[in-house]
Amino acid sequence: METTETNALGSVHISQRAISVLASQTAAAVSGVASLGASIAETAARKIGRTSLAQGVDAVIDGREVELTVRLVVQYGYRIPDIALAVQKKVKDAVESSAGCSVTAVHVVVQDIAFSDGEGDGAERSGSHDGA
Repeated sequence: METTETNALGSVHISQRAISVLASQTAAAVSGVASLGASIAETAARKIGRTSLAQGVDAVIDGREVELTVRLVVQYGYRIPDIALAVQKKVKDAVESSAGCSVTAVHVVVQDIAFSDGEGDGAERSGSHDGA
């Protein structure tokens, strides 16, 4: 699917993948988002070596309206509803301003919590220390 705009010079087609990539990169940049989650299909593709910049986002396009589902992994120590709301707002604004279409909904699914940036239990990020 794609969204299409026709003007005096011709037409502009914006693919579902392009909108998904835009939403994915925008969501990943929100503070507190550790990474984007993966669908079953994305997980299977990754196992055979295929990756996508649009990972974690599904876009449904109906004419010039877009409905998005964003799957997230949130960093431990952040308030999940705040992160979800920030993702919804930033993704909606980015897609509407860049693609010129109307975003009817941004659904956020928090699939997991990341407890650290690579090592440890995430205590440093949350601000709690045991003095050790």
